[in-house]
Amino acid sequence: MSFRQGACVVTGSEDMCVYFFDVERASRAIVNKLQGHSAAVLGVSFNCDESLLASSDAKGMVIVWRREQK
Repeated sequence: MSFRQGACVVTGSEDMCVYFFDVERASRAIVNKLQGHSAAVLGVSFNCDESLLASSDAKGMVIVWRREQK
C-alpha cells in the first residue's frame, strides 16, 4: 500500500476479519482490523488509487470499504 509510510500487507482471515500488517515492524505488526464478514474472508483487492478495498467471504458476501478522507 502506498498511502502510508512503510510496507503494508492486507490479508483476509478465517476469523472473518481483514487485517493490515506493517511488515517493517518487529512487534505489534497489525495496523488495522476490519470486521463485518460472517464467514472466512477469502479475497481482498484494492482499486488503482487505493481509496477502495473490496473483500469477499466464503458465503459470497462482498464488502467494499472506503478509506476515510483526511
